[in-house]
Amino acid sequence: MRKLLAVIVGLISLVVVALSASYAALHTKYAPLVVNSALNYAYQGNIQVRDVTYSYQQPNHIQLDGVLLKHQDSDPILVEKMDIWLSDDLWLNNQLQIDNILADGVTLQHGWPRLDLPGYVHLNQLSIANIDFSDNGLVGRDVNIQIKHPKKRDSQRLPFYGEIQLSAGQLYWQGEALDNVFLDGDITPTHSTFYDIRFRWRKGQFSAQATKQQQQRIWQFPRISITGLRLQKTNSDTISRESIEWFNRLPIAIDELEINNSSIEMPNFSANNIKLTAANLHLPFNFWQQQDASIFITADNMSAFGQVIDSPAVDITLQPNTANIQDISLEMLQGNLHIQGKATPTSLELAQLNINNMKWFPEPESKQLALDYLKSLSDIKAKMLTINHVQFIDLTTTPPKQATGLSIEGDDIEIKKDSHWGLWQGKLTVSANSASYDSVNSNNLLVSMQSKKGHFWLDKVFIPLENGLIKGSGDMAFTQTSQPWKLDLDASGIPLRFFSRWFNLPLHLDGITDFTVKGEGLYGDQLIFNHSVTGKLDASVTRATSDDDFQTLWLRNQGITLPPLAPPQEQAEATTPPPAKDKQGQPVTISDIHLVADRGRLSLKPFTIEGKDFSAHLGGEYDFLFPDKGNLQYRLEGECQALIFDLLGDKNSVVVENNCH
Repeated sequence: MRKLLAVIVGLISLVVVALSASYAALHTKYAPLVVNSALNYAYQGNIQVRDVTYSYQQPNHIQLDGVLLKHQDSDPILVEKMDIWLSDDLWLNNQLQIDNILADGVTLQHGWPRLDLPGYVHLNQLSIANIDFSDNGLVGRDVNIQIKHPKKRDSQRLPFYGEIQLSAGQLYWQGEALDNVFLDGDITPTHSTFYDIRFRWRKGQFSAQATKQQQQRIWQFPRISITGLRLQKTNSDTISRESIEWFNRLPIAIDELEINNSSIEMPNFSANNIKLTAANLHLPFNFWQQQDASIFITADNMSAFGQVIDSPAVDITLQPNTANIQDISLEMLQGNLHIQGKATPTSLELAQLNINNMKWFPEPESKQLALDYLKSLSDIKAKMLTINHVQFIDLTTTPPKQATGLSIEGDDIEIKKDSHWGLWQGKLTVSANSASYDSVNSNNLLVSMQSKKGHFWLDKVFIPLENGLIKGSGDMAFTQTSQPWKLDLDASGIPLRFFSRWFNLPLHLDGITDFTVKGEGLYGDQLIFNHSVTGKLDASVTRATSDDDFQTLWLRNQGITLPPLAPPQEQAEATTPPPAKDKQGQPVTISDIHLVADRGRLSLKPFTIEGKDFSAHLGGEYDFLFPDKGNLQYRLEGECQALIFDLLGDKNSVVVENNCH
């Protein structure tokens, strides 16, 4: 733009000089010849005029038609029409006085030409209409510029100071079209101020005001308003990376931002009828680096990672590394959520968290996002936690787990401190109408606990099962260096398969387990725990079954698994193998189990498992301090052979005894 405007002003100044020198010929047919002779003398034929119009009735008005500008380094430029209005005082203060210049109709395919502005010209207003141009990816259609009191300025974008108005039917840059563009501003040597900025983009109407001190990089926007914006995932990926990077390099401070009736649709996020008001925002936007910012946003509905959220409302204020949550409320999962509190990059301190009647069936992606966020926090507190009548079904784990009528009440709780989970402070009660894990059901369960100044008490564990009950209590002093702990637990009706998974037993067993655990020790660190753990476990197993026989166990313990053999007649008749049938578990007898821990040394009293054609014996010692010296022996006996395994040693080392001769 700088080059084109300079060309026009320089041209007009020479034209006016030529016309003044040949005033008598202006109203005759010789006017173009006179003007072109003067221009040829000044510009060696690089500027020509097709026609000149002048009348005595308008002595201050001169019109030029078909002004051709030639330059050895670029294509010729044709200005279709120029109108010049001279001041009444043609020469004042050693300058040529021009009231207004209007250039109409210019096409520029390779950017703007350049011609310096003469110092002997004083111009009150310069106007250029109907400009079409293309320059380094920037394309403009129907561009109009008006500059009042222009002064020369060293700038590639706009070469004049002054009061400027710009309008364009369309500006096209980096693949994006801005329609109906309008700018009204004032550019001075000390600052740039735009009183009105308007355009349409992606069906949205944008309006703003902006100002910038010339010595500073940051743009200050007193107000930005956006209405009707539509960002859809079908075309959002067409926004070029270059334009995003350019925008992210532009520092902006927004005093007031208002968005209305707008919708956004991205691959993993969408929101409809967004209404947003914000103050004191700084761009590029960094959530944790805002100063005195506030954001209030609502929407009819939104979706995040496939989860529909109705009537979301967020009201927050931001300080460096602090987000004050005035209110977050939303409806989702057939329930509602309400949050107040404060968050930092590493902590969450809630004044209130209320969840009602939700039904959550977590997807792997959303569940992982939640777990990653909680893992990133070092401290979590809640003044008031209320979760009422929630249904939770988690199919992302094996086996799945679920709870119905889940309720959690927390009062002044601290559940994570210095990256360590635990109830460090407050009271917490968990109850559920029903819960299940691996086909084991419980009704009306209740767990209550409390902690005061870092001393934790597990007041009550009461979990009724279909064929039993879990109950217990315990305590732990978190704030003491050694962290002493104690646990008493009684359980009946626990499926034996739970323990088979935990300990990877060499036999496939099921049954009903009753056990009691009494333990105590210190938990200050791993070493002190290994030194101190003391207690005992007594267990009995009833209704025990196993689908193993000696041959299966013998092969499995050598890493071999074979399918069952079909009888010869079935092999001859079958063309397609029939579906495999589950083996019917055979009854087994398991003697009582007794495990004693004394200051980190564990002793498992030998116990026996009697099966259909085998017996197994397990027992031994284990020391937390010297695990390599432990000896936990598993002996499998058949009719004529016995296999002996050291479960703590080399799994491939097996001692074989043959008892038949």
